[in-house]
Amino acid sequence: MNKVKVYAMAAVALSMSMVACAGPQTSRSGQIHTVKVEEAPQPADLVVNVGDEVRWVNHRTLPVRLDLVTGDPRETLSCERGFSNFFGMKRDFAEIAPNESAAACFSKVGVIKYNLRMESALPGGKAITSGTVQVGDPTKR
Repeated sequence: MNKVKVYAMAAVALSMSMVACAGPQTSRSGQIHTVKVEEAPQPADLVVNVGDEVRWVNHRTLPVRLDLVTGDPRETLSCERGFSNFFGMKRDFAEIAPNESAAACFSKVGVIKYNLRMESALPGGKAITSGTVQVGDPTKR
């Protein structure tokens, strides 16, 4: 084989491995819990197990920003969709377009607090509602 072919094959293999590493983590191991985002999250407070997936579905006509208030996403998220940037780096917020969703699986027992920031007819034009995700049984730490 000539050197050009060897280098081309090496470049293809390297680029494929980089793409595979940049993909989202998918270590969901449990149930899927859905939070409907309307005027407020429904349900606002959830109790889930470690590895369960929580999906926030935007039923509004405008985008919603979901901010995870507690926990470092690099340490607490075992899977995610919408909580990473273009380069695959995890972040503590997700922008959810109308009729779209964002999802997260949590890897540690604890309480994850979140805020939903959305457009509103209220004075100031913004509404912020809160919710919690209790991950695991806090009495079994």
